[in-house]
Amino acid sequence: MAEAYKNAYLDITNSAQDFYTCPGSTTAIVFSIRVTNVDGANSDSISADVVDSDGSTNARLASTILVPADSSLELCGQTKVVLQAGDKIKLQGVASSGDLEALGSILEIT
Repeated sequence: MAEAYKNAYLDITNSAQDFYTCPGSTTAIVFSIRVTNVDGANSDSISADVVDSDGSTNARLASTILVPADSSLELCGQTKVVLQAGDKIKLQGVASSGDLEALGSILEIT
């Protein structure tokens, strides 16, 4: 079994975007999803879903959680998220201006 640590990055908008997709023949353990509001004046909200590889099943990690201006929010907290090949995490904010940025820390096991 090979292990590789990866990062994922995303400037979040008001439409659902793929943040990370687990590659084929791989299991991924998501250690952290840090969402930072880089806007100095306005709050924004974050929603996050885990989407099964066939697209038919979603699990909500976060639902319109407020991220105040100039602050950060950890979506994984003290838990881990395990993804199988083809599973993905999607992120969506409320503001269209890209006030939110995301950074993920992931372990891929092949």
